[in-house]
Amino acid sequence: MSAPLQKPNSLDVRQAIVRYLIDHVDNPSVSIVEVTIAVRKMFPLCELTDWQIGDLIARSAIDAGFAIDFDAAPWTETS
Repeated sequence: MSAPLQKPNSLDVRQAIVRYLIDHVDNPSVSIVEVTIAVRKMFPLCELTDWQIGDLIARSAIDAGFAIDFDAAPWTETS
């Protein structure tokens, strides 16, 4: 029996971001969108906004010495 999904707190998300950065240490820069997508896949119940996650990503990446791509998610029209 699998454990029920739990809502992560900002510390959980920040730890996941740091793990992502460690796993991608060979990249000279980090994409806010790519990491946000990875976080959303790890924590589908995350209640943080994309803006809040992006802020955590930027702070963590700066602390780790990465350059940051402040990119935007591709816009998709919904009908």
